[in-house]
Amino acid sequence: MGKYYDAMSRLTPAREEQFDALDGANGTTTQDGADGSQPGRSIVPLPASQQLLGSLTRSEEIRSLCERIAPMAMVDSSIRLLVSGCSPGDGATTVAAALAFDLSQRLALETLLVDAHLRRPSLHRIFGRNAPTPQVVLDGALQMHSTGWPRLELASCCLPGEESGRRAALAQLEERMAAFPAAVIDLGVARLDSRMLPLARPGDPILLVIRYGYTKRRDVATTAAALRGANRTLAGAILNAVADTAVTRGTKARRQ
Repeated sequence: MGKYYDAMSRLTPAREEQFDALDGANGTTTQDGADGSQPGRSIVPLPASQQLLGSLTRSEEIRSLCERIAPMAMVDSSIRLLVSGCSPGDGATTVAAALAFDLSQRLALETLLVDAHLRRPSLHRIFGRNAPTPQVVLDGALQMHSTGWPRLELASCCLPGEESGRRAALAQLEERMAAFPAAVIDLGVARLDSRMLPLARPGDPILLVIRYGYTKRRDVATTAAALRGANRTLAGAILNAVADTAVTRGTKARRQ
């Protein structure tokens, strides 16, 4: 737990002046290129889908984070990084895709990307355009997808209503993840749907995605408290869609 926390919390801390700006987050902030408006500084821009994978590789924050955690996979034989939003629409899915893509393509690490966002699975849409076949393996509650990219596979969960189906899916995922040095898991919003939270072992780092101008402070606090109450490791936060001008204003106001 200590090494994960030290490596990741130093990288993307939500600075106090940035976090204060979340109080007025009743509106929405458009991410780069979404509707032609003035772009903010988004850690993972969301352009048109055909340009998405190329844009992911240009995020310095994502690259820096991956460079810190990739050596752990070589030392520990495997790493498991989980991503959770605090509210629907925070961008956790895109952040998870960016992490898995950078680990597998730039850092050449065999990576399994897990879509555990049961309420709104969408990772297959991000990578579907590049895949030669949209779905290559079906195995009960677990579906394996081809991403079309080397060293990167995608697993999606399709849970039936029975509790036994969830347990079976978790067991299948555990077995599959054991074959990969790195696994990146999109949990969706863990406080709203915790059915796949057992994929996070007590020492596995969980990143919270907080969207500037959108995520409410109470949702951040509730999500963090829920994860800590479940004895899971909250390693840090990624502040998404931050406008540089807003950060500058917050800093000046604090100094005054």
